[in-house]
Amino acid sequence: MSRRDSVHALTWVAEGTVKVTGEVDVGNGAVTGALSVAGPITADTFGCRGALDSGGPITVGGTLTTYGSLHGVGPIQAKQASFTGTTRIVREVVVEGSLTVKGHFAAPSLRVAELRGDGAVDVPGSIDAVDVDVRIRRHSRFGTIRARSVRLIRVPPNPFEWVFGRSPPTPVGRIEAERLELEGVDVSFVRCPEVILGREAHVTEIEGTVVRRHSSAGVGPRSKSPAPYGLSR
Repeated sequence: MSRRDSVHALTWVAEGTVKVTGEVDVGNGAVTGALSVAGPITADTFGCRGALDSGGPITVGGTLTTYGSLHGVGPIQAKQASFTGTTRIVREVVVEGSLTVKGHFAAPSLRVAELRGDGAVDVPGSIDAVDVDVRIRRHSRFGTIRARSVRLIRVPPNPFEWVFGRSPPTPVGRIEAERLELEGVDVSFVRCPEVILGREAHVTEIEGTVVRRHSSAGVGPRSKSPAPYGLSR
């Protein structure tokens, strides 16, 4: 293991297990392995392939990329960002451009231009964006989504889920958009002039026009009681 009080460099390349007790302030940073930073991370570009444990804020003027796992205690700001693997962030994430998440992603709130997701996305607070497009593969939840265009698609169950049962539809608190497409999600309230309800989509209350609706989609209150034993809804 390599231990450092702090890192200040125009270019920083590290491999293996690195622990920094202070701050990391670099132009371009590239880490392969396990990196633990107690203080803030500031960079023009920063990438980590492996495990990143950050105890302070992360501020990247350009692109932030992680592949593996990221646990961030402080807020994250970047111009562009891509997280692949398991990502858990305790504070708000702000991305000026596009944020791409793959795998398991959790953060309290997002402010981004574009959100592209594929996997499990857990954002119980608010998402403020221009475009949101998420393919949901495992248990996810959303609080409030405000965007010009929103597309939430839960992919069909795999053979294992068909046999043993899949988790309930993805819950969403509120969506405000100009165009909305839903599939396999359960939204409490929607305000949108143009709504497409796909397979197994459900909206409890809607202000807008449903322009296309799948036969399995529903609008209005519905029972939350569990199905009788041996039966499914």
